[in-house]
Amino acid sequence: MSNCRIAIVGGGLAGLAAANALKTFGIEVQVFEAAPELREIGAAVNASPQAVKALQAVGVGDQIAAVGHQSPGVYSRNLHTGEFIELSDRTGHLAKYGAPYYSFHRAELLDALASGLDRSTIHLGHTLVAIDEQSDRTILSFANGARVEAEYLIAADGVKSVVRKALYGADNPTYTGSMVWRALLDSSKVPAEVLEPTGHTQWVGPGRHFIAYYIRGGKVVNIVTQQDTDEWVEEGWSTRGDPEEMRRSFPNPEPRLERLLSVVDQCSKWGLFTRPITDNWGRGRIQLIGDAAHAMVPSAGQGACQGFEDAYILGRWLKELRDPVEAFANFRRIRIPRVHGVQRLSLSNMKFRHMKDTAKLKEAVDSGKASVRGNTDWVWRYEVVDEWDKTPSVPAAYATAVEATT
Repeated sequence: MSNCRIAIVGGGLAGLAAANALKTFGIEVQVFEAAPELREIGAAVNASPQAVKALQAVGVGDQIAAVGHQSPGVYSRNLHTGEFIELSDRTGHLAKYGAPYYSFHRAELLDALASGLDRSTIHLGHTLVAIDEQSDRTILSFANGARVEAEYLIAADGVKSVVRKALYGADNPTYTGSMVWRALLDSSKVPAEVLEPTGHTQWVGPGRHFIAYYIRGGKVVNIVTQQDTDEWVEEGWSTRGDPEEMRRSFPNPEPRLERLLSVVDQCSKWGLFTRPITDNWGRGRIQLIGDAAHAMVPSAGQGACQGFEDAYILGRWLKELRDPVEAFANFRRIRIPRVHGVQRLSLSNMKFRHMKDTAKLKEAVDSGKASVRGNTDWVWRYEVVDEWDKTPSVPAAYATAVEATT
């Protein structure tokens, strides 16, 4: 049996961001990842300005800038008519928020996060099957027979976290009633006018929305959709989908969207799973981060971003306090209220975008009473480096449960 002071279980985006944070603050860590190689299955991921600043603060700013794609904004249209709904302008983000808004291919972002780490501290092929929580350590048991004693454990093992289940029992994520289609297209096959004028278009309709934008320096078009359905769909990036079924999911599309859908020849689909908003983020010597702590629907583009905030703030608390147990407790005290607000924002955005009455949606946007992106300013303005130890401010609208909008 080997041993280490701090172990991170999960070598995905949140786990490697946390490893970079601890490295930045001079803290040794060992990472245990189930996959036989560091890789991200899936398509794109976004990092809003406050998350970019968190990544810059953990030492990977240059690496992410090299692979991040910036669009001038998100142009929203009616899914059936093509009517303009709203422009979310991103051209001034650097000046306004102190950092740009990036879109990444997930694999390139993971490579950027891994590039600054000592590969000898990343142990691949380690699928966690059980933990033994003791008073002075946690014993990790892996499917390959390895056992590791860790004085402190950071769990970044995703929405189906083994660590979470060990701590809280059958706390399984539940199906949200929405499913996602994803696809990647060679941009040379997509007529430029389809994504004009910004190269980042969102189509909104009753019970569904469809987003397409450039990544990899404009060489690839990423597609991600969301639709309400009672049909249970398995959670998982790699569930193969049928392009014809995908096209049928968006009946009567406006001409630009119809042309885009016609190009799709491969796609994946999966169900959106989440768990009730909860304070169960860990205890004692064990701390959950990222989706293991706070899985959320993707309607605010904040799933990965909140994991990046977790990484910096957890690393900072571990640097400032001698006792990691105390650091973990303070991390939870600071993070839980803000992340709960972001989870509610995400749910609110999903409900608003999927309103059955699209005329009512357009009226709300035109009057300035609502936005298809929700109120994100408070999220993006967050100064993670300056406010890591301060009680976060959450707008009243997202401090309580979100009511349905139809």
